[in-house]
Amino acid sequence: MAAALRILIVEDEWLIAEDHAARLRSAGHRVVGPVPSVQAALDRIAQEEIDAALLDIQLNGETSYRVAESLQEKSIPFAFVTGHVTSEIPARFATASVLQKPVAAEGLSAAVAALAGERLEPEGE
Repeated sequence: MAAALRILIVEDEWLIAEDHAARLRSAGHRVVGPVPSVQAALDRIAQEEIDAALLDIQLNGETSYRVAESLQEKSIPFAFVTGHVTSEIPARFATASVLQKPVAAEGLSAAVAALAGERLEPEGE
């Protein structure tokens, strides 16, 4: 198994958040959150060490793009988890992975493995 990661989950639908958290915990990862809002996510990013993040795009009437920008500034890999059209995602996030809801367990595991690979890549290569 790959090294355990500290993964921030940003999701405003409680059942989805808990499902993703349970899957990640059972895979040996530490879940940060889940948190349901942009501000709560920004607070966690500022206060805790995070290796990767899964971001729902639509959160109670706002988008998680500010969270994505904060993660980019800190070079923390993330993936969007959404039920929305991916063509609406701003170009500045073109390199981010996008998982379509509902996410199968295998898809979630594969996304986290890919994020772990991004986290472990040496800088400048």
